[in-house]
Amino acid sequence: MTKRQQEILEAIVKEYVKSSKPVSSKNLAEYFEISSATIRNEMKELEKKSYLQKPHTSAGRVPSEKAYRLFIKSLEDTAVSKGPEDAFEKHFNYLFKQVGQEETKVFIGKEIPMVRMKKFTLIITNYKISEKKQETIGLISPTRMRYDYNISLINKLREMLEDYE
Repeated sequence: MTKRQQEILEAIVKEYVKSSKPVSSKNLAEYFEISSATIRNEMKELEKKSYLQKPHTSAGRVPSEKAYRLFIKSLEDTAVSKGPEDAFEKHFNYLFKQVGQEETKVFIGKEIPMVRMKKFTLIITNYKISEKKQETIGLISPTRMRYDYNISLINKLREMLEDYE
C-alpha cells in the first residue's frame, strides 16, 4: 500500500466514524491537494484490497474490518514509539488531579487539553477503595450527549464501586 493510500484510508476511517455516512471522494478532496478523480482511483484500489466497501452503486465507501484493524495497528505503533508516558497519559493524569474526592467533574471540548478531544466531553469522578487510596473512572463521549443521564450514571457507578469495596 502506498503512503497516499494509507493517508486516504486513515481519512476515510476518521470521516466515517465522525459522520456514520459513506465517504465520497468529494469529501476527501477537502483533506488532500489532489483531484477527486485521483482519490476515486485510490479508493478503487483500496476496495480491491478489501480495505473499503461500497454499500450501493452511487454511494461513497465505508471502511472494512481490515481497514479498522490497520488503523488500530498504526495507532498502537505510534503509541509504542512515543515511550511509556505519552502526551495522552500526561493530560489525563493532569485532569484526574483536578477532581476532588466525592466530586464529579465535566470537561467539555477545549477544556480537555488534548488536541483530538475538542468535539468530546469527559466526565470523571473519584471513588475510594480504601482509607488512603482512591481511583478514577470516566466516560468520554461526543459533546452531543445526554448529560443528565451520563452524569447520573457515573455517580451511581461511583456509589456502587465504593459500596463494593
